Amino acid sequence: MQHRGYSVDCVPRELGDGAFGAQVVLTEICYHPEKTFDPLPVFPTTSEAIAHAKKFAENWLEGSA
Repeated sequence: MQHRGYSVDCVPRELGDGAFGAQVVLTEICYHPEKTFDPLPVFPTTSEAIAHAKKFAENWLEGSA
């Protein structure tokens, strides 16, 4: 997704115990470097990890993270 001039990549990291770590990579569109936030909290499913990473990115980009 894109938010406030950034491309937001919310691909969770599998931890090997069946849980997934939320992580997010923010890349400013038409400019580098990217900003990486890893690891974020751990969740039992990929959908929960992605949802958390998206919310984290939105909050960070709006200055409230």
